[in-house]
Amino acid sequence: MTIQPRYPNAASDPRLTSVELEHRALRQEVTNLEWFGAPVDKSKRDKLKTLRLMMQAGKFYTPNF
Repeated sequence: MTIQPRYPNAASDPRLTSVELEHRALRQEVTNLEWFGAPVDKSKRDKLKTLRLMMQAGKFYTPNF
């Protein structure tokens, strides 16, 4: 008897967020703010760095909680 997974892969699991997609969206937001001369919060830059380090470490999904 085998256990069937609830979701066929991590990409379709609603309980997980793609680190790559989140990184792209935040990078675009920071780039737009810089382009228009608006200040960028340090927290956004720190989050961007954290996401980049997660991808480099091989962590491509993060749980939503």
